[in-house]
Amino acid sequence: MPATQWSPVAARNGKFAGLPLRPMMRRSHVPRRAWESFEAFCNDPLVACTGWAALISGMAVVKVAVDEDRHTPSAFLKRKSKLGKKTSSPIVCLGDSITRGNLSADWVGALRESQEGFVLNAGVNMQCSQNIQRRIDEVIACQPSHVTVLVGTNDLKAALSPAEGFLYKVFGDLPEVPSLESYERTLADIKQRLTDAGAQVALVSPPVLGEDIQSEANKRAADFAAVVRRVAETGARCAYLPLFEMTYAALPAKGRPYCGMNFFAWCCLLCWDMHIMRRDLADIQRERNLGVTVDLVHLGPQAAEDLAGMVRDFVHIPTNLPALPGSQIMDMVGAELRTSQ
Repeated sequence: MPATQWSPVAARNGKFAGLPLRPMMRRSHVPRRAWESFEAFCNDPLVACTGWAALISGMAVVKVAVDEDRHTPSAFLKRKSKLGKKTSSPIVCLGDSITRGNLSADWVGALRESQEGFVLNAGVNMQCSQNIQRRIDEVIACQPSHVTVLVGTNDLKAALSPAEGFLYKVFGDLPEVPSLESYERTLADIKQRLTDAGAQVALVSPPVLGEDIQSEANKRAADFAAVVRRVAETGARCAYLPLFEMTYAALPAKGRPYCGMNFFAWCCLLCWDMHIMRRDLADIQRERNLGVTVDLVHLGPQAAEDLAGMVRDFVHIPTNLPALPGSQIMDMVGAELRTSQ
């Protein structure tokens, strides 16, 4: 009998080249067992691990969002009457989450440890310059001797991404999506109101956004830094602290560019690592192969320490300075440090 040639008909009949083909074995599908009761559901190890992880992570995020620092302007004003009339004027550090320090290295806390008197943290997470503008009256009510203003990272992110711009506008209840132009107007108003109240003011340029030297984000960050310098050098009683320039100089040769999704994931993990696991930020930074930031936005330990040092130098400048541009004030700080060595 001649060998059967392959054909679709032969294949369907279970024959190929004269040999019968074995019928294909079908895998048996075992249906997933349903929990017999709510108690069984709760006792399932997988459900328990997943549930506890979600619960603890959620608690960490909520803690970061609502945790109240006893060194805020509002807390200071509440107890001011109990402190007496001879209370020294505080130093106020005004800004967003980079100043708040519960998602990054706490440079304000480091400054407080080295200063006598009160150092108030007026940083609020997720705020743009226009949000901070609304809080100026509370800062002025503290009658500060010195105020640092570090704001602009969220304005920069909003200007770069239509999606982030929309979110900041909606959740920040802003009249418009932040832009470089609105940032300059707002920063000039903040500076003017603080100096009119008699405070020595330092405007701090926002740090790098991401760690890629050639990225569009850091080119735009340089534009924001130029605005801060220009506003600082207009008028008196104001210094410019070059945080952008300092962090940019410290970037690795081949750094990771800013990505909103990567930042969001790393930022959420920071809540867990910092507030639940109590991990060291330097270890987290090394694991993520980052050189300046801990999540492409917030400052790592070394950058925070350097910023605290710049602010410390600013505070020790004599308060009776004539009108000097920010660059000359920083030169004077360097000269004083060299003389003291």
